Amino acid sequence: MTYVTIGERIATARKSRGLTASQLARRVGVKVSTVNNWESDRSEPRANKLVSMAGVLGVSMMWLIEGNSDGTDLPPSVEVVETADLQSKIERLQSMHERMVQLLFEISSEVNRVQRGIREEQADGIG
Repeated sequence: MTYVTIGERIATARKSRGLTASQLARRVGVKVSTVNNWESDRSEPRANKLVSMAGVLGVSMMWLIEGNSDGTDLPPSVEVVETADLQSKIERLQSMHERMVQLLFEISSEVNRVQRGIREEQADGIG
């Protein structure tokens, strides 16, 4: 299968690895809008980002640039896709964990505030 543009090759490799544009952007160190611009051929990645992206996507840099195959561009194995899926789940879990920690802190602060209020009321009633 031949892909006409670099953007099409980036999108195809990303999807075959089970990555979202956001995940690719985070791993390459760019904004999601940058990945979207690459995939829609509004812009092209610089050399340093091509090298990084090729590593993340498991393809050669030359394949990304020209579509030439040197044997590293085979479709991903089931293990690669499953690993990408697991990585996605881990990232979602980490995000949920961060939110839980934040909520627990907020609840703890609220409980402390209520307890202070109760103690103050009790002290006022005794005194």
